[in-house]
Amino acid sequence: ITDCNTLASGELVIPDTIEGNPVTSIGVRAFLQCSRLTSIIIAQGVTSIGNYTFYGCSRLTNITIPDSVTSIESWAFKSCSSLTSITIPDGVTNIGGEAFAYCTSLTAVTFLGDAPKDGGRVFDEAAPTIYRKPEAKGWGETFAGRPVKLISEKP
Repeated sequence: ITDCNTLASGELVIPDTIEGNPVTSIGVRAFLQCSRLTSIIIAQGVTSIGNYTFYGCSRLTNITIPDSVTSIESWAFKSCSSLTSITIPDGVTNIGGEAFAYCTSLTAVTFLGDAPKDGGRVFDEAAPTIYRKPEAKGWGETFAGRPVKLISEKP
């Protein structure tokens, strides 16, 4: 997927195929400034969320990322100021720089797998608590400058 009508609003479902072709990535700036979107469901099969993909989707409150995603690139969710929580599937091994910067309402990020590579300033101007599974590897007391707790400690 490479582009979106910026007037799209409400819930958006990204399908697993378009015109018979598999959807494997969401490209650079595909949903840039689609500020009327409130919810996004990404189908299984997508492996990459590109740079600036959802940048400026200021009304986005919910996003479902499938287990197939392995990479969330830089600035992917920057300035999604209504997003309060997100779950990162266990296959994600890389989160790019400033991926969740300026997500000022973000309070909780739940990681279902091992600690991914941190691209720097991932949560710049955002203050979430990070939650992880107890058996996951590579976690310290903080991730990208944010405190890390066990999922069982989630309020």
